Amino acid sequence: MFTILGAGGAIGNELVKQLAARSETIRLVGRNAKLVPGATETIAADLSNLDDTLRAVSGSRIVFSGCWSEV
Repeated sequence: MFTILGAGGAIGNELVKQLAARSETIRLVGRNAKLVPGATETIAADLSNLDDTLRAVSGSRIVFSGCWSEV
């Protein structure tokens, strides 16, 4: 399973298209994640919370991060 953190943006949506074309299982994760064509499941999670993040990536083979933050 591939997991996309911070899904829902332009990059995440394009990544779903590319992975779905390869028949990959795709999980989308975000505060208000919505299922898009090609994705298999969604998980609502606050990625600033460690427990939410660990739950969201559990069972994933590869995790993509679409999250950005400034320090």
